Amino acid sequence: MSRWCSVSPVRGFCAVLLLLLPIAARALEVVTLAPGVWMIPGILAEANAENRGRVVNIGILAGADGVIVIDSGASRAQGEEILAAAQHLAGKPVRLLINTHPHPQNVLGNAAFAAQRIPILASEQTRAMMGERCPRCLASITEAVGAQAMDGTSIVLPDLTVAGSETREAAGRRLRLIVPGHGHTEGDLAVLDVASGVLFAGDLVYRGQVPHMAESRIDGWLAALAALRREPMRALVPGRGAPGAPGDIEVFATYLAGLREGVARAYGAGLSLDEALERAGMPDFSAWEGYATRHARNVQHVYFEFERAELAGARGRQ
Repeated sequence: MSRWCSVSPVRGFCAVLLLLLPIAARALEVVTLAPGVWMIPGILAEANAENRGRVVNIGILAGADGVIVIDSGASRAQGEEILAAAQHLAGKPVRLLINTHPHPQNVLGNAAFAAQRIPILASEQTRAMMGERCPRCLASITEAVGAQAMDGTSIVLPDLTVAGSETREAAGRRLRLIVPGHGHTEGDLAVLDVASGVLFAGDLVYRGQVPHMAESRIDGWLAALAALRREPMRALVPGRGAPGAPGDIEVFATYLAGLREGVARAYGAGLSLDEALERAGMPDFSAWEGYATRHARNVQHVYFEFERAELAGARGRQ
């Protein structure tokens, strides 16, 4: 049983509310980006019991031969809801799931797709990092959202991988798979739907939220954003936040570049980490969700990147 109703447009995109029963306990909002191209918005927040880890945007592409889903959510239950929504929207079976990177909110719904024998594609690095880190990630997100929300969730690795950027046909749509190197994570993969020009950036781009940087490399991330800007996109779906325009990549790059510059200045002046934390505030971004907690962690992360690079250089000169 399903019910549809229209809601307000989102920056030029048409949004609809989709209610799936009995599979979903509540309505799923779906944003129409272009003909046959949708997203299920995530919630701008840390994963918690209230949102059950629904914190990343999910992409859905309908082609002549079926449907492609981009990211699977934080649990098997979410994966099942996403799978049902995708098939309902397009009236066709899902032919491919793409994991954009190895974080739990993006990949722990994989089991729902594997149960339907749907191939799962990711970068080689994402598959490797899932194998290494997903057991810890599963435990961590279960603690955050509660065992009930994670019931039946298991780790399923991708069975298809790409080593670098390439263009391929899937389910009747032409996709540009962009693997820019170690940026947000070791295995970032963005997806450009060639026909519509919609770029699904994964967590390479955040809008309105301070990024999570625990596995990032600041210079690689800035290089990855420069690579994304060269793609012929007409609309942008960030990993977190509302869909927007290509120029929103530049806004996010301004945060990362400012973070790097502020920490580099402090580190170059010989300041301690505590002193760097005091001086590396970025008030222009203080309204972004998570600034109060994440920004300080990001300063620390980049400071330690500079420290490791200096130590590696010293060892190399010995």
